[in-house]
Amino acid sequence: MNKKSRKVAILDRDGVLNENRGYVGHLDKFKWIKGAKSAIKFLKKENFYVAVITNQSGIARNYFKVKDVKNLHNFMQNDLKKINTKIDVFYFSPYHIDGVIQRYKKKSSCRKPGIGMFKKLQEKIAINKKKSFMIGDKKTDMIFAKKCGVKGFFFRKGNLFNFVKKNIIND
Repeated sequence: MNKKSRKVAILDRDGVLNENRGYVGHLDKFKWIKGAKSAIKFLKKENFYVAVITNQSGIARNYFKVKDVKNLHNFMQNDLKKINTKIDVFYFSPYHIDGVIQRYKKKSSCRKPGIGMFKKLQEKIAINKKKSFMIGDKKTDMIFAKKCGVKGFFFRKGNLFNFVKKNIIND
């Protein structure tokens, strides 16, 4: 790769950027976590490439459709645009072995802790793994980070901006 390697902030979505209200696929269930938008803006200012990598098994379970997830991500981008920032890329896995939609009812390396979505990200940009990290709220996110060779930070709840400033930048 002759692309310059970049430091990447990989963020889980539900439970990190927005409140996890169980299968968030529609706007009426979406609510930003306190400090999430400021955290994204701060990471961009610190020259991080910001990637959201999220499991969305609600698609396989027929709770919502791929277009609903894309609409939600567009809403997030439009909201972030109001404060002059953005998420660089979204990757989501619609798969789950217990799904009811046949084409999504399978085991997939794209479902975290599998690293299929990370590999897609690596095809897009060169990643400096030493300076990159993942913030997640589940054990599978931490396993994913380890498998990808990046640092994992476990976010339980609270203000994401404060968490980022305290844990990542001072690390």
